[in-house]
Amino acid sequence: MKKSRRTPVLVAVSILLIIISSLIPSDKSAWLGALQTLLLGVGLLGCCMAFWRFAKGGKGKS
Repeated sequence: MKKSRRTPVLVAVSILLIIISSLIPSDKSAWLGALQTLLLGVGLLGCCMAFWRFAKGGKGKS
């Protein structure tokens, strides 16, 4: 995959993980709550990584 397309794909997947984690009924089981927390954490980490790549890529390269 091209390097220029990695950041938008990472953002899209991260947002999708965050949305999926909000749909899981965590009050039914402790395992579902753990899964929800894990998906939310991975989604937030992905968004942070995408922002870091975006900010880092804006610097002038020769």
